Amino acid sequence: MSTRSVQEAAAVEQLRASTTTLSIPQGFDLWQPQEMEDWLSEVEEDPDVSDVDFYEARSAVLGAMGKDAD
Repeated sequence: MSTRSVQEAAAVEQLRASTTTLSIPQGFDLWQPQEMEDWLSEVEEDPDVSDVDFYEARSAVLGAMGKDAD
């Protein structure tokens, strides 16, 4: 198992534990980076997702891709 896979899985579990208005898709940690970015765009546009949960999702996606969350 690669380090990236471990990081992605950990980021997804952290996201699941810390969000309340966001549904995390099954197998999310196995997605390609572009799929994660597309999903994040959909989450950003969803009026039912709180700002806090969106920023948690953004941080998790960027972390899983090895990018800085700035």
